[in-house]
Amino acid sequence: MPAQVRVVQTSFSAGEISPEMRGRTDTAKHQNGLKKSVNAAISPFGGAIRRNGSLFINNAKYSDKDLILIKFVYSVDQSYMLELGEYYMRFYINGHVIRDRNGHIYEVPTHYKESDLKDIKYTQRQDTMFLVHGDHPVMELKRYGDDNWTLKAAVFDPVPFEETVPTPYAYLKFATTDKDVDKSVTITSFNDDTCTAKHYGFTNSDIGARISVNSGVLKITNISDAKDGKYCTATGKIVYALSSTITAIPNSWTILHPGWSAEHGYPSATYIHQQRLIFASSKKFPRKIWMSATGNPYNFDTADSSDDDALSVGIDDNHGNKIIHLAQDQVLLALTAGNEFSITGGYENGIKPNNINIRLQSAFGCSHVRPINVDASMLFVQRAGKQLKAVSNGGYYGTDVEWMTLSEISRHLLTSGIKAITYQQDPNSMIYVVCNDGTIAALTYNSEQEIAGWGAFETEGQYLYACCLPDKTKDVVYTAVRRIINGQKTITIEIFDPELNTDCAMSGYDANGSNIWHGFNHLEGHTVSVVADGVVMPNQRVVNGTINLNRDAVSIEVGLNYKTTLELLFQDSLINAGTIVGSRLTLSDVTFRFHNTRGASVYLYGPESGQVITSRKFGKDLLDTAPPELESSVQLSSIGWDINEINITIEQDQPLPFHLLAVSYVVTSG
Repeated sequence: MPAQVRVVQTSFSAGEISPEMRGRTDTAKHQNGLKKSVNAAISPFGGAIRRNGSLFINNAKYSDKDLILIKFVYSVDQSYMLELGEYYMRFYINGHVIRDRNGHIYEVPTHYKESDLKDIKYTQRQDTMFLVHGDHPVMELKRYGDDNWTLKAAVFDPVPFEETVPTPYAYLKFATTDKDVDKSVTITSFNDDTCTAKHYGFTNSDIGARISVNSGVLKITNISDAKDGKYCTATGKIVYALSSTITAIPNSWTILHPGWSAEHGYPSATYIHQQRLIFASSKKFPRKIWMSATGNPYNFDTADSSDDDALSVGIDDNHGNKIIHLAQDQVLLALTAGNEFSITGGYENGIKPNNINIRLQSAFGCSHVRPINVDASMLFVQRAGKQLKAVSNGGYYGTDVEWMTLSEISRHLLTSGIKAITYQQDPNSMIYVVCNDGTIAALTYNSEQEIAGWGAFETEGQYLYACCLPDKTKDVVYTAVRRIINGQKTITIEIFDPELNTDCAMSGYDANGSNIWHGFNHLEGHTVSVVADGVVMPNQRVVNGTINLNRDAVSIEVGLNYKTTLELLFQDSLINAGTIVGSRLTLSDVTFRFHNTRGASVYLYGPESGQVITSRKFGKDLLDTAPPELESSVQLSSIGWDINEINITIEQDQPLPFHLLAVSYVVTSG
């Protein structure tokens, strides 16, 4: 006999579920999930909302080259977005590109090629940002005003000294007896313990190098006594006092050169932790970490071992992987392509030369994409570039580390690979994942409420990058989008704006009303969507940056439309026969509960079964006024049989608000 059940879905908090999970109708994720979510964001309360449109800010300098976006935050009152492209840097504040006094876009030249951009790492200390790339010296970006920035190679005094070449196997004899700092000293190297056969091991490149010997350090200022282009005697100045001037035997002394150079490479990862500026991973030393003196980011003198002095330490990765990122959960983390390590000091103490503790935490491996911090967790992209991992560290020593794969249940959204991630804390705690296919996989994430709902953002073009900037009242997400406008390639800088329902948009206001609107040069020759006084108007073609309406309007929004699509998952129900799976099914009494919604289209049995939901009622003076918002339940009737599956699709294909709270329907099987 036919059986009848009412299915109710009051939450979509799991977002779009991977096709591989659709058979798991017994799980809570399935019961709160969607078959498809395009251009909709999951609300923290469980509903599905049309995603924000985007406000046009500026065209990028180049239309055919990649770029990255970097946030520079001095405070929420002074926060900037940096557009970093090939050989240039631009600056944005409060949704505007910064211009000089002559009205030209303000730029700072750089030495980074397009191919360098994805590997640039950075960290910030007050008005100074340090940028690193393994092929370039550490750069120092300083802000002196909105249109006054400098970018130059950072000067460290001193840089770290390392054993970049093998120390000669020789005896080192002192010709002087001075042991104190700043005293001059002369040394000669020999092949034998009787110090009769001279060893010619010093070269011209050793001038300026250091020698660590007899618990002290001396700096070579001159070399002499040559043979075949090499030298056996060196003169220098004592940097750290010697314990004695007795002859040093082989392997008891080390010659040290500057560890960062064009030959040996420069740091490729950086972070600021416990008032230390930290660098890691050069070409010569891919698994080494250098920490500045506490409170002095320019001092990397590791010769002393006092608590506040600089230090260096190596990581044993087992597989020889270089350090890709330095990050922080509750402790400092070093991430390689094969492992993740925690770096700590003693209990409730800072990291010091005599207490540093490095522990292997896991072996997921990371990609080049910059990690982010979300609440009490650190998120990073796994080395294959298609999974998002979260680490939560409950203990200072890293003993209570918890790992979670955030993308597993919706991993099909990330199959093209991840290009960038950013986190918007306010207003709705969302993670934006820019994918290589030009989409954004958006995750509404709240660990306390167990909400982790994914959806895909698509636009008329391709998303290249996204970066979130904290502002006074909310967090602002900047995006770089590659578009084709009127047949011409362009890259636009845009901001997601909750007041907009179109992309690459601009809005305007004229208290007296007007039918001619200007200022849309960035959409020149393109056909655009228009919302005038809350009413969707016929599409317009932009000519000379202008559109002409068929009536006057007080407020207007002009941009590129996008369609919001939600497909519900088939929900199993228990009946006398056990389950409705595999039965012939029909729908009836389909009810939708909306909030702040102005119309939608519903498809109950495929693309030919569309029904329009509208909030308009018959009456006078309706055509030029915005439709009222749907704030109550809307019930539709349905007649027809499906086989094995219920396919309900809800769309908002107009640039108007949309917010679905819940769906219920009656299923008859038999």
